[in-house]
Amino acid sequence: MPSAINNKVLLDQLLSLHPKKIDLSLNRIKILLQKLNNPQDKLKNVINCVGTKGKGSTCAFLKSILEHHGKSVNMYVSPHLQRFNERIILKDKEISDELLNEVLKQTMGTIQKNNLSLTFFEATTSATYLAFQKNPADYTILECGLGGRLDTTAVVNNPIAQIITPISYDHMEFLGDTLEKITAEKCGILKKDTQIIVSKQSSQVLKQIDKEIEKNSSPRFIFGEDFQVSKENGRFIYQDDQSLFDLDMPSLQGDHQLINAGTAIAAAQKILKKLDAKKVNQALKNTKHRARLEKITKGKLLEYINPNNQLYLDGAHNEAAADAVQKFLETIKNKKIYMILGMLNTKDPKVFLKHFSSIITALKTISIPNQDNSQDPKVLAKVANEFGIKANIAKGITEALHEIANEDPNAIIIITGSLYLMGEVLNLN
Repeated sequence: MPSAINNKVLLDQLLSLHPKKIDLSLNRIKILLQKLNNPQDKLKNVINCVGTKGKGSTCAFLKSILEHHGKSVNMYVSPHLQRFNERIILKDKEISDELLNEVLKQTMGTIQKNNLSLTFFEATTSATYLAFQKNPADYTILECGLGGRLDTTAVVNNPIAQIITPISYDHMEFLGDTLEKITAEKCGILKKDTQIIVSKQSSQVLKQIDKEIEKNSSPRFIFGEDFQVSKENGRFIYQDDQSLFDLDMPSLQGDHQLINAGTAIAAAQKILKKLDAKKVNQALKNTKHRARLEKITKGKLLEYINPNNQLYLDGAHNEAAADAVQKFLETIKNKKIYMILGMLNTKDPKVFLKHFSSIITALKTISIPNQDNSQDPKVLAKVANEFGIKANIAKGITEALHEIANEDPNAIIIITGSLYLMGEVLNLN
């Protein structure tokens, strides 16, 4: 427990190092990493994953596939839901409090000794590279945090594979106000002499990706051209130029997860050269990724609803993710659907809520606990009303659950709008 407390102090100190929460640049982290003897250059078989949606799920599927083929995998993801340790996965476990304390102290000491100014994400990513260096694995998966060209994961110079998940509008204040600009920023992470795996994209985005990597001689493997997926009679079918896999449905809910799973299979195919269909099948069935259309089947949250209510969590916070949630909810028949929504004030509730105007029965808007930049629930309710959605403001998560359960003991309930909200919800369970 003392290590966990010390880590919170260290993380708070790192958070205060630089006045800007997001300040895209690679110069600062390169200086710090040089002072740390460039641990990122000592990692084996690095795989980058960049995109707008599906990064976390794709990484989780890929990690599971590699592990089921006997490989050890370290993985870096963000943000965390409940505690920082979730971001740094060493083989099959979250980083221990003791090792996290060690690498945070080493990073903080180097920053202070050299009077460096860094963002929280730059400092903690550097600490992650130290942790990976101290605990090497066969493969290292790095989920890109924001953008690509200037993301902290872009400092790795020799990845063996780079995955581009679906790209859409998000973080426009940093990446640009058009899909072309956003795609250019995402593709800025791509290196030569690697394998480029491209997930399903809009024609507009795919055209821009082609333009961005036109002079990159790295082989590319593109969804719809080189590999494809389908759902047939309740089975998941993956096909490329060398394989046809007839698989059980993945553990993660929603048809969009078939695309993520297919992209992960395609990447694993390029990395391992040959896959065992039975091992792939088991890998997809055993993949876990919290708060992605996750059905809550146990825990304290169920005490606030009725036995016939069903509760789902999803961290969707942009239009592309809202579209995926919409498609999932449309598969639910003969049940009323209630939504509990909390969002950051940096997100656009209009582009989010327009997807649910004809699907949900009613909406409860809440503030995200412990978030200073949570959107005002009154604003969310007003936007919902503009789309013809009946909306009421609730005092909090448990109050909203209780109110819905009283209104309809058989309803489907989904809590969504922010990954930060998901962390707070899971803390209650």
